[in-house]
Amino acid sequence: MYKKSFFFKNVIYIAAKLFPAAALICAFSVLLVLSADESGRKKNENGRSNILKLSVVAYSDTPISEDGLRGIKDGLKERGYIQNRDYTIREFNAQGDAGTLNSIIDAVANSDYDLIFSISTPSLQAALKKIKKTPIVFSSTGDPIGAGAGKNFNDHVENVTGICSISDFTGMVKLVKQISPGLKKIGTVFCPAEINSVLYKDHLKEAAAAEGITLEAASANTAVEVVDAANSLCAGRGVEIICQIADNLSASSFSAIIKSANGASIPVFGFIESNAKNGAVLSYSKDYYQGGIDSARLASRILKGEKPVGIPFEYISKTTLVINKKAAASAGLNISESVMRSADLIIE
Repeated sequence: MYKKSFFFKNVIYIAAKLFPAAALICAFSVLLVLSADESGRKKNENGRSNILKLSVVAYSDTPISEDGLRGIKDGLKERGYIQNRDYTIREFNAQGDAGTLNSIIDAVANSDYDLIFSISTPSLQAALKKIKKTPIVFSSTGDPIGAGAGKNFNDHVENVTGICSISDFTGMVKLVKQISPGLKKIGTVFCPAEINSVLYKDHLKEAAAAEGITLEAASANTAVEVVDAANSLCAGRGVEIICQIADNLSASSFSAIIKSANGASIPVFGFIESNAKNGAVLSYSKDYYQGGIDSARLASRILKGEKPVGIPFEYISKTTLVINKKAAASAGLNISESVMRSADLIIE
């Protein structure tokens, strides 16, 4: 830095002697160069050389993405990263539109982000196609392997790691059996266009079959079709409880499923915590907020110098049971004290 300053001072001196009129212009230009050099060397209060540039890409505006984003920010704070002091973060949401998502990924890929968080399977899939070097940390992704992120949790794409959010289907079916021992058939709405939704439907079917329960699955690709699918489950198909899997479409259209089920006096169990708060009898869900915290923990390892390729994928570290007593009473379900005691939250 000293040599650079000495050189520029001599340039100014010579210019002033030979070309007085140009001296001021030369001096001003030098000041800009020097100040730019110094600004690149500034350190924040935490001793880091530069403010990190992060982004978050979500596919749709759902309770899952909201909880995940909140968890990411809180998780970064827990690791000592303060927003606007240690990092800036740009939030993108495609609002459930694939074309918008691709445009967002194009913009992100052409920017100099230090790290990208993806929320949901579609966001990860889109990012994998176009972002090859910038580290990607995913969350709220049910099937990262099916999305193309790797062969397994240890052998994966070099610039990617993250948190898998696949639901505990066996645990949910056991809850169903505890609450309704004689139950024979459950139902769910799924979205064929979402690979995680198809995977979840298949896993729920397998877990139900292991307990002698049949799964009726109704497909939907749009919010309008969710209404029709829910109505079909509630009319003449023998469904006794709707166990609604967690995907982007049903999460944003959950009120339609609740409306159809209430009209037919069929209880709804959900795999997203907010489901119980929005009319379901209970939710048995991965904690998507915790998933955000978990992904921030992995991101901090990368920001401190580790390579994503050496960081295995993980599962969300927390599952919660929330029971809505009012919804249970309206559905005519008597939930035992043992199940009540196992709840993380009871809504009166």
